[in-house]
Parts: sequence; structure tokens; C-alpha cells
Amino acid sequence: MAFTLVLALAALFQLVAVVLALRLNTIYRRRYAWLFISGAGILMTFWIGASLIDTYRNPPETIVWEPTLWVQTLATLLTSILFFAGIGTIEPLFKENEAARALLASENALLNREVQHSREELQLAQKVQANLLPHSAPSIEGLEIAFLTRPAEWTSGDYFDFVQVNDHRLLVTVADVCGHGLGPALLMTTSRSYFRGISHTRKECQPILNTWNKVISDDIETGDFMTAIVVELDLHQLRLSYLGAGQNGLLIDVDGSHHELERSGPPLGVLPTFQFPEPNVEELRSGQVLVLCTDGIHETVGQDGSQFGMQRLGDLIADHRHQSASQLVQTLDSEVIAFSSAPQPQDDLTAVIIKIL
Repeated sequence: MAFTLVLALAALFQLVAVVLALRLNTIYRRRYAWLFISGAGILMTFWIGASLIDTYRNPPETIVWEPTLWVQTLATLLTSILFFAGIGTIEPLFKENEAARALLASENALLNREVQHSREELQLAQKVQANLLPHSAPSIEGLEIAFLTRPAEWTSGDYFDFVQVNDHRLLVTVADVCGHGLGPALLMTTSRSYFRGISHTRKECQPILNTWNKVISDDIETGDFMTAIVVELDLHQLRLSYLGAGQNGLLIDVDGSHHELERSGPPLGVLPTFQFPEPNVEELRSGQVLVLCTDGIHETVGQDGSQFGMQRLGDLIADHRHQSASQLVQTLDSEVIAFSSAPQPQDDLTAVIIKIL
């Protein structure tokens, strides 16, 4: 009788454990794990049940004093109890896991909303900034003008602009705020407002840069700065006047030779009281090509670790100087992309190319 009771208890604990396992599976949907656990429990229940039935077919008195069977039976009962206890006490762990999963899902949803919101704001900032830059080059007889600009991030710290003084005079600037991203883009927007306002009242390079430098210095923190070059093209007097604030230009001559338009002072915002000298003057001739670009182009790093450089830039434009300005921009763009060791620009890229016709 005792032998039968032990087996009956083992079967009971095993059956309850299986029911608990199936319940947990229904609640927490761990189907694969609980399929194996429940399956093992059911098989153990059948095995114990079969042993229990066998005790009815064989008189218990004949096996009651068999030590081996008693050890096996008691071990079966203990296994059933432990299995039942394990299933009965594991639910708090599943509750904690479910709570953690729900919290993670909530945080992921919140993060996705924040990322989407930030993306929409950046897209708006990108659109606003794009609207501040020229959409097309001015049409001036005797000049062929093209440009390219590509930000390293959503927004750019580069700036270029054209101010047509009259039918034969054009002011051109290309500027580069230190760094790239949203902060420099905001300063670039402010710089555009200053340049536009200054250039409509002071129509020459020297007063433009002196005033621009002073007002920019009031808006930036120590350590920040903006490089810029301002060029005046006068087709009536056939001359090019320029001043560079920490930034160079490049002039390709008719014969393919080229030289840099050297900077004339420090970047804007470094020395608020600095006075730029009289502008440098170059003679204009038909067939010349003026190249103004930010350092994102000539400082592009190639596969061998070298930079694209001003020499390579000058040679490239000189070799293709018979192309139109828009074709030269496309050639420059494709060559810089092919040269770069990175799939995406590491700095903002801006270039203005002007052919003298």
C-alpha cells in the first residue's frame, strides 16, 4: 500500500506541474521552451502512471522489500516534487522578464518617436538652409557660372553667394564656418544675413570683409571662426579684385598654368579689430577659370592617406578647362568622390567655378 501511495503522489505532483507549465505557456507565450518542458512532464506522468498500474497487476507484498525499487520510487517522487516546485516558483521570473520586455518596448517606442521627431526637425533645417543658398547662378554676359554644395551631415557650415552690383560687376563669396553640423549651420545662416546686408551698401572687398569680421566677432565664441574669400569681377575694366580671410582661391590661366589667390588676413572672428588691406588685383582674360572652394574639397583624404590638395585641384581644372563651367563642376565632383577613401564626405563640400568668356 505504501509503495502505491508513493507512486500516486509522484503522479499527482507531476500532473499538477504539467498543468502549471501549460498555464505559464498560455500566459507568457514561450511556446518552444514550454513545449519541451510540458512534453517532458507529460511523458514522466505517463511513466509514473504506468508504474502505478503495474503495482495493481503485481502484488505489492512481493516487491515491498526490494531496496532498489524503493530507491527508484522515492527518487521519482522527489523528482516530481522538485519539478512541481520549480514550475511553481518560476512564474515571478517570467513576470519580471515580461515587465522588462514591456519597459524596453515602451522605451524603444519613445526613442523611435524622438528619432523621428529629430529627423523631421533636421529635414526642416536642411530645407530652410537650402532655401537660403542660391538656387541658380546669376546670368551675366561674359561669365559662365556653376556651383556645387554637399553637406557632410543634414546641414552645412559652408556658404556661397552672389551679389550682382550692375550689369558688369559681380561680387562672389565662398565661406566656411569651423566644423559642420547644426551649430555651424546656424552661424552660416547669420553670416549670410550679414553678408547680404553689408554687400548692398559696401560694394567692394575691403569694406565688406572689415565690417563682416567685426559683426561676426560679436556672435561667435572664443575658438570659433569662419574662413571666407570675397571676389569682385569687373567685366568693364577686365579685372578681378579679391581678399581672402584665411581662405585661398585658384585662377587657371588660358595656357593651363594656375596659381593660388592667396589669403590676405586671418579668418573672420579671430581678430575683431583686424583691418584687411587693399584688395589684390588680377587681369581678366578670356578663357580663364576662377575656382573658389572650401577646404572640404582640397583636404579630402584618399586611399593612400594623402589629401586631394590645391595642386591636384588646379591640374584637374586646367586639364578640362575647355569644358563648360557646369561640366567642370561635375568633373570636380566625380573626381573628389573617386579620390576619397570614405563613402560619405567627412566635411562639407562647396565649390564655385566661373569661366571668363
